[in-house]
Amino acid sequence: MKLLIQRYLAAQFILPLLVSTIFFISFLLTFELFRMTDLLVSRDVSLWFTLGLIGNISLAFVPLSIPIAVFFSTIFCLNRMSADSEYIAMRAGGLTKERIILPFLIVAAVLTLSIYHLNQSLIPVSNKEFKKKILYLTSSGLLSGIKEGQFFTMIPNVTLFATRATKYGRNLEEVFLHLKEKEGQERVIFSQRGELVFEKNSDQMADKLTLTLFDGNIIGQGKKNELEKIIFSKYTFPITQGQFGDKFSLKETMLSSTEIQQILKMNPVDAKKLYNFSKKDLVNARYEFWNRKNGALICFIFCFLGFTLGITGNRGKSKNAGLVGLVCLIVYYGLYFSLVSVAKKEVIPIPVAVFTPAFILAAMGVYFYRHLDWQS
Repeated sequence: MKLLIQRYLAAQFILPLLVSTIFFISFLLTFELFRMTDLLVSRDVSLWFTLGLIGNISLAFVPLSIPIAVFFSTIFCLNRMSADSEYIAMRAGGLTKERIILPFLIVAAVLTLSIYHLNQSLIPVSNKEFKKKILYLTSSGLLSGIKEGQFFTMIPNVTLFATRATKYGRNLEEVFLHLKEKEGQERVIFSQRGELVFEKNSDQMADKLTLTLFDGNIIGQGKKNELEKIIFSKYTFPITQGQFGDKFSLKETMLSSTEIQQILKMNPVDAKKLYNFSKKDLVNARYEFWNRKNGALICFIFCFLGFTLGITGNRGKSKNAGLVGLVCLIVYYGLYFSLVSVAKKEVIPIPVAVFTPAFILAAMGVYFYRHLDWQS
């Protein structure tokens, strides 16, 4: 009978958990998609490419969404059981609070292990795929924006116009190019035709894109601010990734925990040489390493705390579990990010900053758990 009740508790918990997880992932996904709206709308990309991009982002949000979903699902489930007097009935039937909480903790433990293993390698691989797709959109994907007879301004400080252009702008005729350079200098390039050329590079996550112009001239300012004109038969204009101001940098999050651990064991000179990691990047890598462990642990702690908050008394004034839970989340994440910002300045150790809020939350859960007997 007790085993049947525990299965019932687990079943009552899992459905709200699934709904909450989908909700929080969708909520976070909405904000990320707003950042990429211009890239997706202005590029000629397939539906499968877009769905793959959304899948990569969604997977990255799983470690953040599941602990919050577990927290509120536990509160919701226990709150409903308390309102229907099911909790009181189970206690009166001989079930201890340890037996009642056990199904919730088992589900939380499974999710904790799942998040831990996802963080080790699968999510970093997904982040790397996401980076590849973004680089594609900001390089080769921009070709769909080149239209004949229209000014093309997607490359910062560059204005391109072609009288005729093939599909995706690979071959251009009667090309006009206006370049804004450093120190306010400008150059204007005219050419009879042009070609956009890609070169594959297996060591990098993006193709090298160059614009090659034929039979034209360059008009600009010389060293003495004198107007000069250069006639060329062939001119190569490189289009590098830095020109797009990529704001989707995911350096340490694209490495597995094993790779991060190897980098952290290196001296700063080797880390800079082999991985191009600066001192700031090493601090971020150390934070990423410990944050992955905390992201799994906090799922279990949130479940435990949610259980203690969800059970309310049936007589007298009961606590507003949802509001208390929201306050706990605000306090936790406020303290967490405050300590992390201090730790990144190397004032306190990063593990201390990462795990201190979790331990405080666990202590609160133990305090509320010891008071549950008073309500039953």
